Amino acid sequence: MRRRTRALAALAGAVAVLASVSAGPAGAAGVNTADCRTPGGGAGATLNWGYTGKTKLGLVGLSAHDLTADGAWVRVRLDIVTGSGKRVTYSWRANRDGAGTVKRWKTYASESSGIVSARVEAQKVKGSSPVSSCYSRKAYNPYY
Repeated sequence: MRRRTRALAALAGAVAVLASVSAGPAGAAGVNTADCRTPGGGAGATLNWGYTGKTKLGLVGLSAHDLTADGAWVRVRLDIVTGSGKRVTYSWRANRDGAGTVKRWKTYASESSGIVSARVEAQKVKGSSPVSSCYSRKAYNPYY
């Protein structure tokens, strides 16, 4: 029993060391995901990202999800905070294809003052008026 306890303790220690080694900027630069759903449902968005340095999001995937047959359409956009503290919002991407559909876009972002964080914003829209909106959690840049 004592031998098994020591073996488990050693294994737990090895896992902790491996986790701490991979948690640096290189380990954190892989593709990550964050999402949101509008209050009351109807719209959702997904952000996939991978930072490639202090100033670049080298891989950005945006998805707009139309979740209900409510006569509304969905739009999404990238929302970042720069190294100088400025908030920058990118152009809206629209999904007007109807309930149950998902539209996806691939893009990138670059800011000379750096990118501290990124998130996706989604809006459920009727006509041209937003009905509800949501933001994903912020995706912080591990190079900062």
